[in-house]
Amino acid sequence: MKFLSLLVSLMLGAAVILVFIRPWDALQSMIEDASRETPAAPAKPSPAAGGTEGGMPAVEPGSVTAGAPRANGTPPEPTPEEPRPHLLAREQAEAEHSAALKDKTEAAAPKPVKTKRYFKVKVRDAGTLEADLPGETVVIRLAGIASHAADAMCKRENGTNWPCGAKARAALTRYIRYRAVTCTLPPGGESADFAARCSLRGRDLSVWLVRRGWARPKSDEPEFTKAMAAAINERLGLWAGE
Repeated sequence: MKFLSLLVSLMLGAAVILVFIRPWDALQSMIEDASRETPAAPAKPSPAAGGTEGGMPAVEPGSVTAGAPRANGTPPEPTPEEPRPHLLAREQAEAEHSAALKDKTEAAAPKPVKTKRYFKVKVRDAGTLEADLPGETVVIRLAGIASHAADAMCKRENGTNWPCGAKARAALTRYIRYRAVTCTLPPGGESADFAARCSLRGRDLSVWLVRRGWARPKSDEPEFTKAMAAAINERLGLWAGE
């Protein structure tokens, strides 16, 4: 009887021990499975090797590598390209061409003409004026025309002579009277004796003399040609006795 009781006690103790041992074995088995599934952390390279994690070269803090995306997600900065030689040559050629065109335009542009107004003008003959200035007298020869001297004589169709020079001088004197005359100055400026185109109240005196028949044009300017044709047709001045 005692032997049976002792056997039962041993069996009960073994059962209790098995109850406590199995949960512990299961827990230890779970810990081992988890450790096998977790990958081992890669070893950090030594700073002396000159590298960083992943084998990438070291980058200074705050610096941006060309072509690499920035930390804030903005697009990478483009890598600057060296200027190509043919582009530089083309730009230089265009600059030289523009400068040449500018110089050509400035050279072709007419230069402003200087004029001067003369008062108390005297008529020496139909093609010559005199203007008294302080200390000197300026002689102005009307440009573009050929006229007679003040004492010149002309012959009519019937053979008689008449003082065409004096009449031409008188006609121009009456037209100017004592009004101011504006004349263009030569490139070198005013001198004691120079040729110029002069006008009275905007009317060219050389054209006026041709139109009145007191002078002949030296050029084929359309204005001169038209004025001479009208004078001949109306038989004015020198053409009155032809």
